[in-house]
This record gives sequence, C-alpha cells and structure tokens, in this order.
Amino acid sequence: MTLGYCSRVRWLLYLMIRRPRNVVILVLVILAAFHLVLFASQNYKFTFKTGDGENTNWGGIEKIETDVKFPAVLTDETVKNEEKTTTRTQETTRIQETYTSEEESTNTEDQRDDIKFEPLKKDPTPESKELEFVRPPENTVLEMFGKEVEMDQNNEYVVPKPFLKKGINPYDGQPELLPRSTGIKKYTAFGNPEKLYCDTEYCYVNERKIKKEIIKETPEDMFTFLPPKKEFLKEFRNPCWKGRDLDNEEKLFCIPYFYIIGFTKCGTTDLFAILKNHTHVSSRAGKETHYFDRLRRGRIIRMNRKPTRLPVSFLSWTNAGRFRTNLISTYRHVPGNDVLFHGITMDATPSAVWDNEFWEIFHPGYREPPVTNPDVIATINPDSRIIVSLRNPISRMQSAYQFFCAFYVYQCDRPVTPEKFHNLVVEAVGMFQNCQKTNTDRGCVYSTETHQLATHLYASIYSVYLADWLKAFPREQIYVMMFEEHIHDEVASINSICDFLGISRFPVEYMKEYLKEHQIRNSLSDNNRIPYMMTETRQLLLDFFKPFLDDLVKLLGDDKWYWNMYN
Repeated sequence: MTLGYCSRVRWLLYLMIRRPRNVVILVLVILAAFHLVLFASQNYKFTFKTGDGENTNWGGIEKIETDVKFPAVLTDETVKNEEKTTTRTQETTRIQETYTSEEESTNTEDQRDDIKFEPLKKDPTPESKELEFVRPPENTVLEMFGKEVEMDQNNEYVVPKPFLKKGINPYDGQPELLPRSTGIKKYTAFGNPEKLYCDTEYCYVNERKIKKEIIKETPEDMFTFLPPKKEFLKEFRNPCWKGRDLDNEEKLFCIPYFYIIGFTKCGTTDLFAILKNHTHVSSRAGKETHYFDRLRRGRIIRMNRKPTRLPVSFLSWTNAGRFRTNLISTYRHVPGNDVLFHGITMDATPSAVWDNEFWEIFHPGYREPPVTNPDVIATINPDSRIIVSLRNPISRMQSAYQFFCAFYVYQCDRPVTPEKFHNLVVEAVGMFQNCQKTNTDRGCVYSTETHQLATHLYASIYSVYLADWLKAFPREQIYVMMFEEHIHDEVASINSICDFLGISRFPVEYMKEYLKEHQIRNSLSDNNRIPYMMTETRQLLLDFFKPFLDDLVKLLGDDKWYWNMYN
C-alpha cells in the first residue's frame, strides 16, 4: 500500500516511539553526517593532489609465500586488533601503487596553503632552442624503458603504472587478492644481517658497505636489489638502472636525484609545486611519499603510528610513480655527451628530516638511534642532493600546532587558545628537560615519547637533525633555505635552487606571472588560529631554543640563523 508523505512521517514517529533505540541511531547518523560534511569542508577547501590516483584491476587469488618474518615485538594483541580493523577491508578490495587509499587521504602534513597548483600553459623552460627536448627515437625508448612503453591517445610515449602484488598479512595469515601480473610485490620482510656477508659492524652487498643497524630496519630487498653505483645507466642524468622483477622481466628502476626533506611548516609545499613545473624535474609521485621515514619501517603514512605491518619493498618503490613517462620527455642528444635523458626526479617529504619515530623497536637498548634517514639515503646514493627549509623555530612551532589541531593529526583541546598553547608548551619543555636528566640532547630529540604532543617542539630543534645530515652528506650537497628569505623574494630563491640542482633558471617574467596566479594562502579558519602568543610562552621558548640556535649558528656559520630574536 502506498503511503502519503504525512502517513510516512507518522509511521516513522510510531517506530521511534515503539523502539527508542531507533531514535538514538537516527541522531547518531545525523551527527556523523554533519561532522563529515564539516570535516570535509575544512580539510579540502583547497586540494593538493598526491600520487597517480588511479585504481588497479584485480585478478584472481594467487599463492603467496607465507614464511615471512616479522619482529615479534610488533605482533602483540593490541596491534593485531588495530591492524585488522583499520586495513583489512582496503587490503582485500584494492591495491595502489605505493599507499593504500586510506594513507593517501591522510597525506596532508605540511600543506600550509593546501592549494591545487596548476602549471601555466606557457612552458617556462628551457629558454633557448639548443636546450629544447625532442621526441626520442622509438628504438631508443624501447631499449631504455623496455616493452612496457605504450602510446596514449595523443601519440605520446607513456609507461603505465605497474600492478603490485600484496604480501602476506602478518597478523591473520590469510592470502590476499593479487592483481593479474607483473612481479612487483608491494610488501616484503625486514632485512636480516645473518643472510648477508657481514662482520661485527657492517654488511657488504653489491659493493656497498652498510651498517648492520640499517639492514635491520629496512626491506630485505633494498640493498640486494639495488645495483652498484657503477651500474647506473649513463644515458640518464637521474640515477636509474635496468633490473628484473619477480617474473624475470627487465624494467627501468630509478631513485630520486634530490630530496626536499623539510622542515614541516616551512614552505615545502610551495617549493615542491614550483619545481615540479620545471621541464627538467619530475616528481616520482605526489608530495610526501614518506618512504624513508615511515613505509620502509612498516609504518603507515599517518604520524605517530608505530610499525604494524611489513615494510614496502624497495623494488616496488623504485618502479612506482610517473617518473618513467616524464623522463622519456627529456630526451636530447648532445654530441660528445652520453646522457640522453636529462630529466631529474625528486622526493618531497618534509618529515624525512626529523621523523625516525619508533626507532627504539628496531634497536632496543640504545639511548640514541644508531642510524637515521640520512644514513639510509646516503648509503643508497651518496651523490643525492638535499634541500632543507628552516623557519623561525617559534613561528614554525605555532604554525604546526594550529595545523595539526585543525586537521586532527594530534588530539587537541579545541578550540585552540593562547592559554591552551602555553600549557602545552610548558608540558613539552618540561618533558624534554626531564629527558635531558638521563639522556643526551640527541637522544631526547629523537625520543618517540617526546614526539607525542601537538606543540611539535622537537621539530624546531634544527641543529641536532642537520648535524646528522651533514655527517652523511658533504656540505655542498645540502642546500639550506631560510623560509623568511624565500617568501620575501621567491624568484631569487627558486633560481638559486635551480643553480644548486644544475638545471636552467625559470625566466623572471614566467615566475612573476606564476606567483601572481598562485597567491599563497592558508586554509585555516580564524577559529583554528591562535590570535596571539602570550609573552610568557614566547620567553619560555626563547630561553629553551637559545643553546640549540647557538649550535645551529656554529654549524652553518651565519648569525642570521638567530632570526634576530636575541637582539
């Protein structure tokens, strides 16, 4: 029987009266929908797309090896239940190139402007005819990139995304859905020095001397699959090599030429967006791949999440992204020069400089981390170029607090106020000073326990982190950018970085037009900002940071790194 509108309403009211539980459920559904709409309107007012964003096709279930090892300390019942509830649905329905869809949706760290940058129609580089790239011969493309190369609708060369094989779930032992081919497995086991040729401190693999501690916290295929440096292809300026996948098919694999490593809330989104428009530069994927700081250790993209699964394999990471297609478009034959493909690739993960969280799980008994991210990257390619941006540590800390609270990265007492921020600063400084009573400054800076407060205090202690990067790389391979100087004259700043990378400068008029069309804005609403900082808070932070800024000035040899805070 068809009911009229009023009859339907009466019928619903009758059900609610007879069953009060229905009223509760309805209210919860309405509140959840309202919260979702509100959250989406805040988080995605401006979008910055990361990754390829495509779906893969699924095939049938294939047999997977089940004798993978996983650290026993990570498989406690709490972690097991957490992993099952958060990832099982996604891991049995689809697979993505580098992350799960849950991870990509939370890939918002350090997006101070959250703007979707689009390149201008006019190609900014190169300026002169002799620098222009041309269409490469088909035989050269097939020889360098293999049979994966296809033609798109515009008759341009493209290399399609690889399908990825999923590893066994270490918690329930059930086989997962696999795609139809290709021998690129997403997850693998952690390294085991006992399987390699090692002495008491180092292992020796493919002409590399590797600390045993690095082996323990990285995928087992990282150094067995990575060839000696001398085998990198001379036809590419970017470090690339020909390797074979699990199906014994030859493919092109590459690692980044340079890394934008941080710091968080220091303009790295802006820097990434501009550089990716350069005709020589290709981003391996979207911003913030988080491979070295999280995925290689079995962590997910989100901050403050301990390792709960197998690490992402090095083989899949070096074969992922659009960099192969982009490198094809940088062909130019220069007589007397072996390089044919002149493009370079980058990885921009602003937490790579500081995030070594949960290192204690892999190295129990140590007061400080025996190895950090720069040790791993330098072992893979000691010629890597590093770009790091520094900002007034107090301003950076306030910006991080506002951002992380607004986007629910940390648990915060909302709305944010100067008084709440002051109380958190007092707590963070007190926690750090208590740590200093029994540990070194470096041990406290890297301590996972000190990383749990929304103040983000630890990430403003630049000198400790930079000292580790300068131990791993020579000074001439690290470009240190001052955020305040960058936003004062972005044209000069970007062109200086182009010089550092050895690529042509952006034309001044192009940069001015680009920056005019992409004014930097912050998507935070006023109720997510602190209107001012209390005098007591600022003085507490000035006193706290002073000895660390003294170290920074000595490390970089310039008084400007005091930011005129002590004049």
